[in-house]
Amino acid sequence: MNAIQLSHTKLALKLFAAHYRQAPLQAAAILIGIVLAVTLFVSVQAINLNAKRSYAESTEQLGAQAKYLILPSVGQSHLDESLYFKLRQQGLSASLPVIEGRVRDQQGQRWKVQGSDLIAAMTSRMRYSDEQNASLFDSVLPLPELLAGKPIVMMSESQYQSLGGESKIVLDDKTTKIAVLPDDWQLGTRMLMDIGFAQQILNQQRKLSYIAVFDSRGEGQRWQKTIGEQGQWIANNQSTDLGALTDSFHLNLTAMSLLAFLVGLFIAYNGVKYSLLKRNRLLVQVQQAGLGANRVFAALLIELIILVTVGASLGFIFGIQLSHWLHPTVALTLEQLYGATLLPGTWHWQWLAQALLLTLASTLLACWQHFKQRVRQPLSSHGGLYQIPEEGNNSQLLVIGVALTSIALCGLWVSEHHRFTMAWLGVLVVSIPLYLPKTLSVLAAWCEQHTEPGLLNYLFAELRELISPLSLAMMALLLAVTANLGMNTLVGSFEFTLKQWLEQRLHADLYVSPAQSEIANVERALEQFDNVGTVYKQYYVDDNAEGLPILLGTKDRDTLEQTMVFKSKLGNFWPRFYRGEIVAISEPTSEKLGLALESELQLESFKDKSLVVGAIFYDYGSPNGEVLLAPKVWLESGFTQVPTSLGIKISGDQQVMYNQLREELKLHPSQIYDQAQIKAIALDIFSQTFAITRALNGVTLMVAVIGLFTACFMLLDARKAAIARLFALGVSRNKLMAMVVGQITALVMFTLIIAMPLGALVGYVLTDIVTLRAFGWSLQYVWSWSDAITIAAMTVVVAVVATLIPLWRLVSKPVVSSLQSEVL
Repeated sequence: MNAIQLSHTKLALKLFAAHYRQAPLQAAAILIGIVLAVTLFVSVQAINLNAKRSYAESTEQLGAQAKYLILPSVGQSHLDESLYFKLRQQGLSASLPVIEGRVRDQQGQRWKVQGSDLIAAMTSRMRYSDEQNASLFDSVLPLPELLAGKPIVMMSESQYQSLGGESKIVLDDKTTKIAVLPDDWQLGTRMLMDIGFAQQILNQQRKLSYIAVFDSRGEGQRWQKTIGEQGQWIANNQSTDLGALTDSFHLNLTAMSLLAFLVGLFIAYNGVKYSLLKRNRLLVQVQQAGLGANRVFAALLIELIILVTVGASLGFIFGIQLSHWLHPTVALTLEQLYGATLLPGTWHWQWLAQALLLTLASTLLACWQHFKQRVRQPLSSHGGLYQIPEEGNNSQLLVIGVALTSIALCGLWVSEHHRFTMAWLGVLVVSIPLYLPKTLSVLAAWCEQHTEPGLLNYLFAELRELISPLSLAMMALLLAVTANLGMNTLVGSFEFTLKQWLEQRLHADLYVSPAQSEIANVERALEQFDNVGTVYKQYYVDDNAEGLPILLGTKDRDTLEQTMVFKSKLGNFWPRFYRGEIVAISEPTSEKLGLALESELQLESFKDKSLVVGAIFYDYGSPNGEVLLAPKVWLESGFTQVPTSLGIKISGDQQVMYNQLREELKLHPSQIYDQAQIKAIALDIFSQTFAITRALNGVTLMVAVIGLFTACFMLLDARKAAIARLFALGVSRNKLMAMVVGQITALVMFTLIIAMPLGALVGYVLTDIVTLRAFGWSLQYVWSWSDAITIAAMTVVVAVVATLIPLWRLVSKPVVSSLQSEVL
């Protein structure tokens, strides 16, 4: 570029800057779209990448990441502590004993705690980890008190603040001092104790949950022989397992962020089109004055790059802040659904570069041809607001939309993996806005033909011309409303299905959950109570099938027959089940492993035997698998005879039974649940689990609503001369305001009429296809008219407010000043 060309480009940029100083709303409209698009994109990217980092860096508390784990033998709940000392004596020094369990605070809330040999943990971190931020002699670590055996629990700074900053906490009636460790020590939401104190408070003296091994010196077979039947030596695949389990969750977040990104780009592109429309005369005049078309085109590109850079930078800052706000909700969801721990969030400047490049590439691709058309228009052109409706283009968009929808529906029909299903759903959602321009034109034309000549007829006639400048804002609104309706349908369907399922699953009057060490004593005591009709028992151990975590269990006969809600089963199921010929599996197990009735299932606990599937039962809330055995098979296989939980059928007064449990068995109120309590807890967990989805869904709709607001504001600013002409011709102020508001309301209502059935379709795909393939849950499809009406009413109100504010200013001004704007 020579000096003259450079000076011409600079001159064009100065003219554009002067234009924006006179009309800052136009630059703001473009920036708002970019900021909103990048904000959600960056926040979800930060959440997803931080979660994956947490899985990859999952370590033993204050220790390094274990390469191997020594777990209890099948059917056993704990290891004997003597095994750890035996292995140490034989040379396996790079190991760490760990005890895990749950305790209650003074409010009855349950906390998961972990105890380990802290000196061994810190030594392993220094020897086997690149992280050197935690030191054994760090002043924040209360080492002398820990070695003295004092009751201390350690937690991260974030967790400490969430508890209100108290210096002590009462755990299982034992006052415990809180030691606060920095967030970068990677405790996450976990609580840590010295192993001696943990064994004492959990009443598990000389017991271990597992032994973490950091370096086996390549002698895994030797150590397995030493362990013998006391335990099992396995590779630590926790990060891989969590990554696979949470794949569908993170895919869902990514899909919503990309949808919001697309909606934001629609808003930005609409702002660019409006800005070019208002500068059309300026673009012609500068070329008439001697600036070459190429220089004007280059100036437009540079202007767009500057706006995108500013908008993306602001969006990056807001996105990082939004990810921090959403972090606790995501951490809670991952912990409740998958048992994953999310470490404190971090951010990287590379994310800004990624967001900037993606936004820049998208906007340049969208605007390139539009810029060329503007700078190559005839120099005799004067421009204007209204454009001749492009019926041919609208028809082409409709044909493309129908073709994409047909392809997407075929893809949804044949796809089997949730990733492909989500991809086809994305194609379906993207195809939806392509229907809009043609459909709005047809609806406006039909209304024009069926109204009497007059102001109402003029309303619809002018509305046909408004469709072109407002089509992009309406497309963004259609996308957001459709996605919002679809997601609300999914959440509502899940809630309805869960309630129905809980009604069938909960058959006992009371459920008790004593400490695992006391459950056998409680079981024996309950058998002696006069007003206890039946004690229901269920037993579970952890297992694995083809990489899928499995809960392997059994229940007493009454519980099995009263609570198992079948999806399908073989004939003569119960007699064959009790004989041990077949087993029952949950729906997630069936879907994730591709099993059907009479399929063979291989579990790690039954390495030499295949289990035959005799029934598939519904199971909601957990994406993991579950396999139920007959009580006879459970006992013959040597599994634990200590129940995991107990249910009580009461033959007398429930309040008397409740008091007996508290007074005679010393159970805490939080250890006793009735059916209503369990339903409330389950629905509360459900609500928290979907909180992140609801939050992102609301933000996406907010993005579209802001876009609609700015589009209505800009359009009315451009139409002030036309509105002033009607005012000058004698149309009263009230009728004028009613007409303009009516036009925007009609346009929004037309868009909502299209969005309703499409939102129902997206909801059906999410409920009946995506959820089944991602989680293995069959949900009953439930459409909520109240949600649909609420969204529609909110959208119409925003459109009316966005129109009334500038309209009131317009009709309050002298008519001459508005008419003059037409020739400026």
